[in-house]
Amino acid sequence: MNSKERVHAALEGEPVDRCPVTASYSQLYFHDHYAELTGRPWWEVHRWLLMPPGEHVALFRQMLQQVPFELVQPQIAPSHEPADVAFVERDGVPYRHDRCTDTWTKLERSASGFVFDYHANETRYVFSRDDIAERLPIPDWQQVVDAGGNAYLDAAVREFGREAFILSGGVIGTLYLCGHHVGQTNVFSMLLDEADLIEALCERLTACNIAEIRRLAAAGGDGIYIDDATATSDMVSPAVYERFSLPYMKMMVDEIHRLGHKAIVIYFGGIMDRLEQIAATGADGLTYEASMKAFVNDTAEIARRIGDRMTLFSNIDPVAILEQGSDVALAAEIRRQVEAGRRARGFVISTASPITPATPLARVQRFLALARELGVAL
Repeated sequence: MNSKERVHAALEGEPVDRCPVTASYSQLYFHDHYAELTGRPWWEVHRWLLMPPGEHVALFRQMLQQVPFELVQPQIAPSHEPADVAFVERDGVPYRHDRCTDTWTKLERSASGFVFDYHANETRYVFSRDDIAERLPIPDWQQVVDAGGNAYLDAAVREFGREAFILSGGVIGTLYLCGHHVGQTNVFSMLLDEADLIEALCERLTACNIAEIRRLAAAGGDGIYIDDATATSDMVSPAVYERFSLPYMKMMVDEIHRLGHKAIVIYFGGIMDRLEQIAATGADGLTYEASMKAFVNDTAEIARRIGDRMTLFSNIDPVAILEQGSDVALAAEIRRQVEAGRRARGFVISTASPITPATPLARVQRFLALARELGVAL
């Protein structure tokens, strides 16, 4: 079987020669490990993300040859003319040069090692339904495609689509996205105090997400994910999940299926108290976080309770096991997860969260080799 056939079979509950192997949010891995994978300065990742599609994908293939994840997720194409921007060194210091304004911005890597940092919005912009309509026009997905928004995805499908399962990209669940518009902390009090407004915001966000799903599906590819962030037991109750997440997840999963793609749902947080609800989304695959915080996500128990309805992705701890553990510990965890996954409809070996910037290439390659060796047919 090639990777494409193997992943499709796993997601459909069909026999496989071995478990597919991947890493959660692998697109981020290529940002943070660009220098290690290419031998080029780290800051040239910014240039890679603006290259013409053919050049961009050729370099992507070079990187994938070193870390052959079996769900291939392309990068997002630039939203502006690359000719307007250049990345250069001046006196040994990397800069972004915006030619239109002749602005020079120093490029600095964060202390965490990530190329791109993220900060949650805490400002409230939406106070009424009118604000929702004004702030969130539903995108014209075909217009985005016509403007080149799928350029990298189209190129990746052409380059890898016959041999690899293309995870075209995805969208973020409604609860988390609400924070972009009312403030991440405000969301949780508004679930009680302004529930109708949050519900209206969730409805609008779902419409916007469905437009994005249609854009992603237009390129072909094989799968689309929904990251249902903050819809977990460490953040909200099952009742809140059922009102402000589950109906919209079902709509998005249904749209992904209507467009002929596999739907994979992602949960970073505790899920053991809402497994039935998650299974009710109808998604093909479920990936969930390792038990790194004040909750336990047990693969064996998840497989026992809903595994006959969804294909599970293993939740190997990317810090304690992959980055910091021994080969013996890594092999033992892969064996444990594969054995637990035998009760599931299908099983994919994966890290539970993105691979850390401190994890060396040799360690990732060892993970891939061990997973291929130990992920015997289920």
